[in-house]
Amino acid sequence: MSTIHDLLQKMTLKEKISITSGFDTWRLKGFQTLGIPKITVCDGPHGLRHQEEGQDHLGINESNPSTCFPPACLSAASFDEELLFEMGQAIGFEALCQNVQVVLGPGVNIKRNPLCGRNFEYFSEDPVLAGKMAAGWIKGVQSMGVGTSLKHFALNSQELNRMKSDSIADEKAKFDIYLKAFEIPLKTAEPMTVMGSYNLVDGIYASENKWLMEEVLRNKYGFQGLLMTDWGAMNDKISSMKAGLDLEMPGSLGYFDEEVEEAIKDGRLPEVFLDTAVRRILQLITTVTEEREKALKSLGPVAKSSVDIEKHHSLAKKTAMESMILLKNDRKTLPVSENMDRTIYLVGALSKYPRYQGAGSSHINPYKVTSLLESLEKESLKMQYFEGYSLESDEIPDETEELLQTLKKEDVVIIAAGLPDSYESEGFDRKHMRLPENQNVLIRSIAAKSDHVVVVLFGGSPVEMPWLDDVSSLLHAYLPGQAGGEAVADLLLGRHNPSGKLPETYPVRYEDHITSPYYGKDPYLAPYLEGIYVGYRYFDKANRRVQFPFGYGLSYTTFSFSRLSINRSSFDFKKDKAVEVRFYVKNTGDMTGKEVCQLYLSRKGGPSYKVEKALKGFSKVKLEPGEEKEIVMELQEEAFKEFDLNLKKEVLYGGEYILYVGSSSQDLPLRASFEIESSVLDTFKAPAFYTDVKGVPEPEQFEMLIGRKLPVKELTRPFTVNHTLEEMKDVPQMKYLIRKLEGVLRKASGVSSDNDDAYRVMHAMFMQTPIKRLSLVAPDKMPKHLGETLVHVANGRYLRGLQSALKRKAPMGHP
Repeated sequence: MSTIHDLLQKMTLKEKISITSGFDTWRLKGFQTLGIPKITVCDGPHGLRHQEEGQDHLGINESNPSTCFPPACLSAASFDEELLFEMGQAIGFEALCQNVQVVLGPGVNIKRNPLCGRNFEYFSEDPVLAGKMAAGWIKGVQSMGVGTSLKHFALNSQELNRMKSDSIADEKAKFDIYLKAFEIPLKTAEPMTVMGSYNLVDGIYASENKWLMEEVLRNKYGFQGLLMTDWGAMNDKISSMKAGLDLEMPGSLGYFDEEVEEAIKDGRLPEVFLDTAVRRILQLITTVTEEREKALKSLGPVAKSSVDIEKHHSLAKKTAMESMILLKNDRKTLPVSENMDRTIYLVGALSKYPRYQGAGSSHINPYKVTSLLESLEKESLKMQYFEGYSLESDEIPDETEELLQTLKKEDVVIIAAGLPDSYESEGFDRKHMRLPENQNVLIRSIAAKSDHVVVVLFGGSPVEMPWLDDVSSLLHAYLPGQAGGEAVADLLLGRHNPSGKLPETYPVRYEDHITSPYYGKDPYLAPYLEGIYVGYRYFDKANRRVQFPFGYGLSYTTFSFSRLSINRSSFDFKKDKAVEVRFYVKNTGDMTGKEVCQLYLSRKGGPSYKVEKALKGFSKVKLEPGEEKEIVMELQEEAFKEFDLNLKKEVLYGGEYILYVGSSSQDLPLRASFEIESSVLDTFKAPAFYTDVKGVPEPEQFEMLIGRKLPVKELTRPFTVNHTLEEMKDVPQMKYLIRKLEGVLRKASGVSSDNDDAYRVMHAMFMQTPIKRLSLVAPDKMPKHLGETLVHVANGRYLRGLQSALKRKAPMGHP
């Protein structure tokens, strides 16, 4: 391939414009005459979703088989960067074998609220954990010569109306929480690309937000790679190019090409912006092409058949076992003895029909899937299985009564419970934090009969547990990937010791969550009224009881912490390199196990807008019974910096700090205090809620915090291509058209019921996506002229609608 400079000089204006949008759903454009190859990108964060036929970005059509590893909701619970590297490396190798150049992931958006429908695809409520897990994964994938795409940049923490919602947060919350999760992997793992988010940030679409993309991403965080849209996220391509965006995905049949060309010719868009975008696209194509050649030179020729399916299945199992969390184990019910004489009862449809991944764009086609039922049936156990509940309705099968009549106090009952597919997905948020009621009834009924009830919980996000006091043991499997059944079986039988820790706080009830009164209530406005008080940061500051704290997880053995020390009592980072923290952890039980040692930092001082403590580091260590190890962690100056709302920048505050060490955010037996020398003091006077965290944050106090009024956003008329079908659905003449379009949608997704999970995902996205974006995502099914026709009909302009319907203007196309 010629040099990038030479290629840029050879390309015509039309060619340069054309290459800034995709060729189709998954490929970037290539130009054979110029020697520029097409490259392929594909989802996903927990396994490859590579489609060669029937392309879509919603997880509807079949993709090539690949290994389904545990999604981020579970893998984050491993607190193990090396394990995430190993998983990323396997995904990178499979990408190499399928000739995929960029894997779209990982997602580091913060879990701001338990109901976000895409929480299963994100790591944590904590930016340090999310950032470090992402960094490990990125390094693993890219070690195989395959690029990654860190997403979704930024402040995208809800699925409701995600294409039009406006995320508004104070700058301290942005930099200390939401952007920090991106900063860590950007600086330590250097992903080749970053993917923007659908939403607006402070009233400007993320894909054209100059402050977000140029000032923060490129200037502050030093990102030099390619910045692409999420699929169909382009709003105004001219504004996006000026703001620093490079690539529009997917291919949109030249939707914006003509207006970009006109803007360049009349001077509204200086050609230098186009050239910069093309240069970065060519750089990505060059880099991934060269990296692939290096990898193949080292590994030799590869094909789809080169993947060692069983080896990768074993890694998926290992990842699941290292990540699952033992949340309760009274009466030592677990582990279950393999030599138990009496019958074990396995109950729950989810043990037979496993839920092992989420729905939406990351949904992949696994090589194989193992259920808990089939995994336990392979063991020499006396076992009876009962379905227990329906996944399709609130019914409890009649056979359950037979089980209840049979049970005795000493019987061991394993109940597989959790969220069905229909409860959480990309495209829509959950309606509540409860399990299906038939499952709650079943668990309570069985717990009234037996003293040894083990609940294995499946699902991508927190649930309320009204039966928790009634059961003896609780193992959280989240969404465990294709080998989840085997992993759960080995943990239940004690062949592997649980070592996962919760990557998010579990409230007792949804109403206990700070965001519950206002999250998802306004389809257009998403004000982050809670500020920096996200997850455990809120529950700590407000001193509210939780079901399970962040970082919590039990083991079949026990551990103790002792002898915390730091290298000095006062630090001046003009002279001192780092705070060196040393302590000892010991296995005080009788079984080999792993403990996640967690380090938290607290800044002392008077009332101010600050958290009680924040995670700054962690280390997972394996210990034999009676073994003790010294753990050493270092905190650089960067770990102590916070954003100052007076000075409008990140600063190092002087004063007293306390380090805490322990096994969860609420179990921290070790502490040490020290001073940091700095002339900068925290003098910001925050509104009352943000210093005492009492009650519910009010919009008026939030407006004082951000220094401006919240915008008032309402449905506007007349309709334009920036409106959604959801906004048009009550217009009489649109009801019939939408019904017809829904029929087409059903046919496209190959379903017969509106309750089908694939259809629900498609329908939510279809109704909540602006008409213009539908034309970008599916230009063959919703061409530009058809979208304009729908808008004219919605406005009652039938003649104009007819004129648009008859218009068949050909796109500029791909030269």
